Formats: sequence, structure tokens, C-alpha cells
Amino acid sequence: MPNAPAPAFDASPSYAFAPQSPAPAQNAPPPPNSPDQRKNKDRDYSPSATAGSPGHIFWVIPAYKVNYAGGFKPLTPKEKFQEWAQGSYDPLGLAAGAVEAATLEYSSTDGFCGYGHGFTNYGKCFGSQELDSDISSFIGDYALTVAFHQDPRYFRLGKGSVGARLFYTVSRVFVTFNDQGKTVFYSSGLTGTVAAAAISNLYYPPKDIGLSHTMSTIFIDLGNTALYNGAAEFWPDIHRGIRRVF
Repeated sequence: MPNAPAPAFDASPSYAFAPQSPAPAQNAPPPPNSPDQRKNKDRDYSPSATAGSPGHIFWVIPAYKVNYAGGFKPLTPKEKFQEWAQGSYDPLGLAAGAVEAATLEYSSTDGFCGYGHGFTNYGKCFGSQELDSDISSFIGDYALTVAFHQDPRYFRLGKGSVGARLFYTVSRVFVTFNDQGKTVFYSSGLTGTVAAAAISNLYYPPKDIGLSHTMSTIFIDLGNTALYNGAAEFWPDIHRGIRRVF
């Protein structure tokens, strides 16, 4: 697969973060290992590296792994964990998952997620969905990104034709940046998807387990990731359009 184009970030005031002005030329840099020098190093790897996130897209979908800020800063293992935890246990995201389990995952014949009818089975459905997401994201967005030195974030392209941007959103399902800012195969995220699909056979109803279920879960997860990337990519455009109307 050819490398995806390097992202050109949106510069709207609502989401962009202005770069810091360089220090005046007459100010000499602090000596190595001085308090000021250590402070600068800490700042480069501080939680400001995750400050490009809009928090939520469409007001309810957690988007802590989305970056709208210009420039690339690698995340430390601690920041990758914080990003995963914020996205997994965001109250609005959990509420959206509860609504999805109660509506989209319900059928009059099989009940909630195939577990059956009633509040208990609704709880099983909601719990299994959250467990799917948590296993996939913990392995793919945190544990293996630390081990493989890959970046779990989606960096918005923000410019170009709609077709080019759509291609970019799909490509980022399969490629990402490593901690040096180079485009690499997204082995950590894809491994997390496959692992979560396989593990889900341990807790889904008997009629929903097996190889076909595992493959279906993998493709659904990849499709949802592409949709998530697309929503993140075009949300600032949609948001600006809504603000013009209202």
C-alpha cells in the first residue's frame, strides 16, 4: 500500500492551536541539563501533545484520539494510556453505547444482541459491546502502540477534494505514524481488532460464535473505524455549517 499523504491540518479558530513563537535570536539557549532545559524537554512530552483533540465529535462521540492541531508530537506511554482511558470511560460515550444497545442491537425475536429479552439481557448486551470496544482499544490503541512505537491518533487531513479526504480516512485504518512521525503499517490497531473479535467468542451467545462471527466482527470493526475517521475528518466542516445556520 502506498504511503498516505502527510496531513495538512485545518486552521479554523475553533480547533487550531497556534504554534509558539520562537525565542528571540539574542536569547541564548539554556545550558544542557539546566532547570530551563529540563523544563523544555518536559513540555515537549507533556499532555499538551494531546491538546489537539476536539474532545467530542457530533457532541457525544469521544474523540480523544483525534488530532486537529498542526505539527506532530509523539505521545509518551503515559499519554497513550490517558488517551485510551479518556475515550473508553467518557460519560457521553458510555451513554451513547447504552442507547445503541437498547435500540440498534434489539430485535423482537432475539432480544438484545441475541441474549434475549429483559433488563438482564440488555445489561449483557451493553456489557459485551463495551467489552469488545475496551479489549480492541486497550490492545490496539495502547498496549501494542507502546510496544511497536506507533501512534494511535487520527490526524485530520482537512484540505483537498472530498474524494481525496475520504480515501485518506479509509487509508488511516491500515496505516499510521510511528513515534518518529513516519507512516507505517498500523499493525497495532489491526492486531487489536483481530484479538478482540477472537476473544468475543468467550462471552457471546452460542449462536453468535465461531469463525463466521469472528470474521464478521473484524469487518464491522474496520468499517466502524473508517466511519469514525470520516466523522472526525468532516466534523469541523459540518460544525461550521451548523454555526452559520444558527
